[in-house]
Formats: sequence, C-alpha cells, structure tokens
Amino acid sequence: MPMRLNDVNSDASEAAFGFKATSASLKPVHLSQVVFSNVLGSTHQSEDLFKFVEKPGKTPSSDLDEKYHDLFESSRDLSDEQMDNLRYRMRKVLDNDNALYASSPRHSAMTSMSDWFVAYRRIGVTPSQFIHTVLDESNSDINQKLTDQLQDHHDAISLLFRPLAKGGEKGNVTVSPWEEPVLGDAFGDGKIADKFVEGFETLSEHLKDSNGDYDLNYARDLRRTIKFGGFLLYVYMANRHNEIRKAGGKDEPVPIVLNYTGNRNNPVADASLESFRVVGSEIQLATRLGVKHVLDLQGYKDYSEEDVLREIENHNFLELNRNTEDKIDQDYKKFEQVFRASRDPEQNTTFHRLVDAVSNVIHDFSNRFDTYTPQSTAQTFAWRAGILKPRGNRANKRRYRPDPEMLEPILLSVIEPGTSMSLQDLSEELRERYGIIVGGTEQDRRHLSEWDIRLGASASESDPLNNQNYEGFKEAVSSLGYAEEYADGVTIVSVPEEEI
Repeated sequence: MPMRLNDVNSDASEAAFGFKATSASLKPVHLSQVVFSNVLGSTHQSEDLFKFVEKPGKTPSSDLDEKYHDLFESSRDLSDEQMDNLRYRMRKVLDNDNALYASSPRHSAMTSMSDWFVAYRRIGVTPSQFIHTVLDESNSDINQKLTDQLQDHHDAISLLFRPLAKGGEKGNVTVSPWEEPVLGDAFGDGKIADKFVEGFETLSEHLKDSNGDYDLNYARDLRRTIKFGGFLLYVYMANRHNEIRKAGGKDEPVPIVLNYTGNRNNPVADASLESFRVVGSEIQLATRLGVKHVLDLQGYKDYSEEDVLREIENHNFLELNRNTEDKIDQDYKKFEQVFRASRDPEQNTTFHRLVDAVSNVIHDFSNRFDTYTPQSTAQTFAWRAGILKPRGNRANKRRYRPDPEMLEPILLSVIEPGTSMSLQDLSEELRERYGIIVGGTEQDRRHLSEWDIRLGASASESDPLNNQNYEGFKEAVSSLGYAEEYADGVTIVSVPEEEI
C-alpha cells in the first residue's frame, strides 16, 4: 500500500508527544474550550446562541425568527439594520479567531467564561487532553476552583448572552484518558511535565476560592490557567526529544532566552533567536523518532534499496494528492533525490536512510507534499499565544519575549502567595524549571553552552545578558506589580496574600 505522508506525519507526532500536533489552526481559545469542558465534565450548547450571532450577511435579521427580537431589552423594537449591527457586535465577542488571541488585543474577550460558553470541541482536543492531565496530576484544588468560576453566570459577558444561552441543552463530556506516548512516558523524575505539575499546584494558590457570592467569576484566573497551559504545551514539545533520545541527552532543559533588551540586533537577541531555532530543531528531531517508529510498524525495515527505488520508479511508493501525471512525476523525482542523498550518521542502512528521507520530505518540502509539521504547529501557536515576537506568518528574526498576560502566570507558578524571593533567585528558578534564561545567574552561560549557544560581548558591554537584559526583565516584573528594588540594589519579588 502506498505511503501517506500526512498519516505518517500525524502518527509520528502522536508517538513522540502523545497527541497530534499537526494543526495550522490551533489557538489558545481552542485549548480553553476543551480544557474547561473536561474540567466541568459537561457543556451547554445553544442553537439559538449561534444562530443569533451568525453573520448577518449570511442570515439577515429580516430572516430570523421573531423570537430573537424579544430576547433582549436592547433588541426590542429595533429595525432590521439595527439588529444586524447588534448581532455583528455580539459575534465579535464570540469570535474564536480573536478570543484569547494575543495579536488582537482589541478582541481578547474570554469566550469560555461560563459552562455554557464551552462548545465546539473540534480543534486541539488531544493537546488539551494532555494539559488537562497535567492539571489532574497536580495535588491542588485547581479543578474545583475552575469549576466554581465556570459555573458562575454573573460576569458581564455571561449576563449579556444569558437570554440566548439559558435554554441550551446540557450534554455530558466523555473525557478520554490521555495515554502516555509510546516513545517514552511524559511524566517521571526529571521530566519537564512534572515541573508543570508543580507549577499548576503553585498557580492554583493564586486563583480565587468560592465564597458563595455572585462575583466569583474572574476572567483573569481563567486566562492565567490557559496561558500557562499554552506555555506548557510549547516547552513540553521543545524538550521531548531530549527525553526520548536513546543516548546523548543533556542535563538541562532546552534554553529559552527571553529578550528584554528592546531590539533585535545585539548578542542577547542573537541568543534568543538561536534558542528559538534550537527548539524548532529539537521538535523536528523528536518527530523524526516518531517517523522511525511508524515506518517500523508499517514494515519498511524489510525493504531493500532496490525495493524502494523500484516502487518509486513505478509510482507505487507514495499516495499523492495530485491531479496530473506531470505533478506526480515531479513529486516522485524530488522524493527519489532526497532518498538518494539521505545518510544516517549512526546506522547507514536502507531503513535509516528511508527514515531520514521521509522526515526530510515532511519537514523541508512540506509545501510540496502538503504536510503541516509539529515544528510549525508549535511555532505558530507560540506567537499566537504571546510567547514569541514578532508575530505573523511572515515575521523573521523571532525572539522570546512573553506578553505580560503570559509572563504573569509563569511567575505565579514559581512564587507562592505571601512569599518573596530575590530577582536573582527567581531567575535561577525559572532557568532550572523551564529553561528560561534572562540573566542574573552564574549558570546562564554554562546552560547555553551545553546546547551549543554562544553569547558574546556587545560593542558597549562585556556581559549584555546580565546587565541590559536582566534590567529589562526586572522592569517587566516590576510593571506587573511584583518587584521592588531597595536601596542596597537588591530587587525582591513577592506576591502578597491579598493579591488573590
């Protein structure tokens, strides 16, 4: 049977990461929809709600059932044109493409602020199951806190749409148990997922408790949970290869150099860009191990070089989505070129060369063969979630500089309420847990060196990471209200009990 590269790509990601990571559409709002519905164990889906906010151009208000004109005080006695405008504005609030979408702050409304808002669990199901599993692994009451908040319908957005949603039918959500990836468990001593279990435990202490009042729902807490979950997803994928490789694993997590220098043309910016490239390379290498596993299961280990070349020549090796023989011939010629050029430095066998060829075709010629890789999924999701700058598909020289809404839950996953630590200790904790490097610790350069990232001196200072960048990070933490610099030059980071 011909090989389907898309299926190999998808199955390889599942083998390596424990979920399919081949979606160009994944956004934080999709994570929230699935994570929160899993937390609740149920969803409300209102046909009326989504009918009302359907594009007026598709279904004009003049064609809507008369009942919709009487659902809101603000909608009664409106003309069709006025009704279209009201529906358009409500649609903006519910727009999945904008909700929790860091590059569109004007439309960053939480669409998962109540249990009935959680709907359409179609995108990002398996990545979200992994995040939900990490939540469940934590020894905290975070699930109960989220449940209480999601079931409170007294926030502004809930009240706005309640007349439409209150009649929606409630359905149970069957949460499929998340299975450990076949190439190696995600949880265990030294695994990055365990660090995030600890992080969720600490973050949960910062979320509001139910006090029986009607003001429980607090969008900030729900946003913190999903933002931290998005950060978890990215860092987990970045470190997966180091966890499942057979030999040569490194002791430190993949470095993520946050660039707070203010520009992209200095040694810190270069190190941040290089760490971004290392993450992409590590995700690709993890996927390659998945490709090897999938091809082994499919029996390709028994193929000789002559078998492979014969099937290529006869156009029987690949299943291609092409309409013309000319295009099919071009694709086969490209695959043959890649296969003939492939070499595995460890084992130069036909099977390992084939693994190398398939992996290279999936990644390096994704446009030709119509594959969307985990590497692209992670990178696109990272700028959508607010981890990477600049954003956009055409952006270049990307660097790590989390949005404040992303940085805050990262900090709160380390600092317990009512406690404090020096900024230097915080920097060390972030480096050890998540691989985040901002400067300020003695181990930064050693950590970078382990991953073959060099950070030189700038034209004006010998150590821009520990000077300029560390100062920029201090300003970012201070702007969130968590840092204070004292007369002796020591900066203390703290979160008071009353903050929650």
